[in-house]
Amino acid sequence: MRKGISPLIAVIMLIAFTMIVAGILATWTTNFAQRQRVQIEFCTEAGAYIQGGTYDSGTNTLNLVVFNNGKVPLSFIVLLTYKNGTVTRVPGTWNTTAGDVRTFTVSGVNSDLEQATIQSKECPGVQDLLYYYNIRGL
Repeated sequence: MRKGISPLIAVIMLIAFTMIVAGILATWTTNFAQRQRVQIEFCTEAGAYIQGGTYDSGTNTLNLVVFNNGKVPLSFIVLLTYKNGTVTRVPGTWNTTAGDVRTFTVSGVNSDLEQATIQSKECPGVQDLLYYYNIRGL
């Protein structure tokens, strides 16, 4: 005749398993919350906008003057939206420091540009766009 484990041992094992799982979940949620808090604190001090833009039709070059008006360094991607609805992400990343004014030069831009957008890689909410009618030369 086979015997199972005693009910007391089963309850102790069940409680131990539950406590192990609860400890793992508590550690994960604490680390997750700390990472989110650090990200939110960083992004509350971030800001940037496009001060202006020029387009050279001879070289199909777009120059965007970007001001990092925040207190933290940021890196940006540039997205170009054309009048036919296509959106192109410009290869590469542009880095800025706090208080930095930098010109982003993008080559190979068609003259049917609708808007140019900058977006921070660290803080996606930090972004700005410039419509074609505000870009000199278009």
